[in-house]
Amino acid sequence: MKHDGQITHEILALLGSTVSAFIREGLALEAHEISQALQKLKDNEADSVLKEKYETLIRLLSKTMH
Repeated sequence: MKHDGQITHEILALLGSTVSAFIREGLALEAHEISQALQKLKDNEADSVLKEKYETLIRLLSKTMH
């Protein structure tokens, strides 16, 4: 995946924890569902820095889906 330097270890960790939750719960693992889960996590997050990281990850996933 090509990117413009926006993918940090913290962003990859967010993706990993979200995907892990899908696997643990036996849920389907499709990009749009992961994006929706990340959006919900972002919406419920109080930390503005973490919210920004979720937004970056959502944008990056969106680019790969289109």
